Amino acid sequence: MRTISNTIKGVFAVSLFSVCLIGCSEDKMDDINKDTNHTNSVDAKFILTDVITSTAFSNVSGDFNTYGSAYVEYEAGVDNQLYNAEIRLNEPTAASTFNNTWTGLYTTLKNARIAISQCEEGLRDEGNDITKGIALVLAAYNGALLADMFGDTPFSEAALIDENGAPVYMNPKIDKQEDIYKTVMQELDDAIISLQGSDRSPISTYDLIYKGNAANWTKLAYGLKARYTMRLMNRSGDVNGDMAKILEYVSKSFTSAAEQAEFAIYDNNNINPYYGFNNDRAGLVSSQSMGEKLIERQDPRLQRGLLTPSSVSRVRTNITSSNDPNYVPAPNGSPEQNMQKYSVSTFYYASTAPSILMSYHELKFLQAEALCRLNRTSEAEAVLKEAVVAGIANAERSIESAIETLGEGINVTAEAITEDVAKTYFESKVKPLFIANSLKETMVQKYLALWGASGEATETFSDIRRLKALGENFITLKNPGKYPLRCPYGNSDTTTNPEVKAAYGDGNYVYTEPVWWAGGSR
Repeated sequence: MRTISNTIKGVFAVSLFSVCLIGCSEDKMDDINKDTNHTNSVDAKFILTDVITSTAFSNVSGDFNTYGSAYVEYEAGVDNQLYNAEIRLNEPTAASTFNNTWTGLYTTLKNARIAISQCEEGLRDEGNDITKGIALVLAAYNGALLADMFGDTPFSEAALIDENGAPVYMNPKIDKQEDIYKTVMQELDDAIISLQGSDRSPISTYDLIYKGNAANWTKLAYGLKARYTMRLMNRSGDVNGDMAKILEYVSKSFTSAAEQAEFAIYDNNNINPYYGFNNDRAGLVSSQSMGEKLIERQDPRLQRGLLTPSSVSRVRTNITSSNDPNYVPAPNGSPEQNMQKYSVSTFYYASTAPSILMSYHELKFLQAEALCRLNRTSEAEAVLKEAVVAGIANAERSIESAIETLGEGINVTAEAITEDVAKTYFESKVKPLFIANSLKETMVQKYLALWGASGEATETFSDIRRLKALGENFITLKNPGKYPLRCPYGNSDTTTNPEVKAAYGDGNYVYTEPVWWAGGSR
C-alpha cells in the first residue's frame, strides 16, 4: 500500500526535479538521455563482423532452414514444434514461430544500414568503399530474405535509428514486396560500383567470408542478381530477356566452389546451427518423399546420407539400400512422435559444415535453368553436370564432418562419393531423365543438391513456391496438409504495430496468400 509519507516524498521529488529542469540549458536537456561513459559508435568493419555472423548463422541457417527442411520434405518433423509444423498444427501460422528470426533480421538490417551510412562522405568511415560495398550486399541479402519469407513487410521505415540509437519509427509502415525488391536490386548495383574502389582502413580479417576480397564480394553480388532475377520470373515482362541477363550475371560470378559465399568458421566450440539444433533438441528424421527421390535415381547420397534409427543401436550405421530393414523413413504429414523409430540424416551431425549464403552449385543450377528455358538444352546438359558434381561434393564435405563428429558413434559402411562416382551417376541416372524433360530434371537435381547442413533449405523453400506459381510442379511433395506459402509475421510486431497486427489477422493467410513474386497481392 502507498502510504501518505511516501506520497509526500514522491511529490517533493517531482517538485525538486522540476526546479532543476528550470535551470538546465537546452543543450543539457539534449544530453540527459545520452550514455557518455561508453562508445556509441564503432568502425563499420567491426559492425560487419556481426552482420556477417548473424546473416549466416541465424538468418540463413536458423529457423528458416530448420522449418524449411520440414516444409520442403528434406526431413520430417517428429517432436515438439517440428511435429506441429509437420502435421500443420499451430506452428506454420503462429506469430511466435519465427519471432526470433524476425527480430534478428531487422537487427541485422539495421546494423548493415549503419555501416553503409558511416561510409558516406564526412562520416567516420569515409573512404572505405569496399567496406561500404560489402555492407550494401549484406543489406540487399537480408532485405530479400525479409521479402521472400514475409512478403509485404516493414522495410523503408524499419531498421532505422536516430543519433541516439533510438528507432526513428516506432510503428514502421508495411512496404510492398515489389518495392522491397527494387531496393534490393539497386543496392546490389550500388555495391558493385562501390566494390571497385578501395578502403582507407581495410576490413581484412573482420570479414569472416572473403577477408575483404572485393572481387569475390562482387561475384557474390552478381550471383545474387542472378538468383533474384530468377525469383521474379513470374512477374517478368520479358522472360527470355531476363534469362539472358541471368546468364550474363552468372558469367561474372563464381568460377569454382572456392569462391562461393560460405561462413566456414565452425569448430568444436563454434558449431554449425543445424547440428546444434538437432544435438540439443532433435525433432527431425529422414523423410519418406526425399528417400523416394533418391531411390528412384539410385542416388549415391542414399547410402551415404542416411543412418539407422537409434532404436537399432547406439552406434549409427549407413543405410545400405532401400531394402535395408533399418531404413525407416517417416511418412510425410503423419509420423509418430518418436525420435528413436526412424532413420536420420547424416547431415544432422555435421558440426563443422559451413553455412552457405550462396553456393557455386546453386549458381550453376541457375545457369542450367536459364539455358533450359531458352531451349539451349545441349549447353544446359554440360552445365547441369557441373552443378550436380559440385552439389554432391558439398554434401560429401558435410558427411565427412558428421563422421568426424560422431567418431566411434558411427559405423561407416558406405564409401565416400568421389568426383568420378558423381560423374558416373550423372551419365547413367541423371542424363536419361534430363533428355526426357530437361527443365524438370534440372530442378529436381537442384532440389537434391540443396539438401544438407549448409542452410540451403531456406532457398529451396523459395524455389518451390516460385515453381508452384509458374504451374511447374516438378518437385513432388507427399505431405497431404496445406503447404505454407510464406512465414507469419513475428509477434513482437503483431502485438505492437497496428498495421502488422491487421495484416497478420489469425495467421491463416500463410496457407492462402502467396507472396507477390509467386502471384499473390502481398
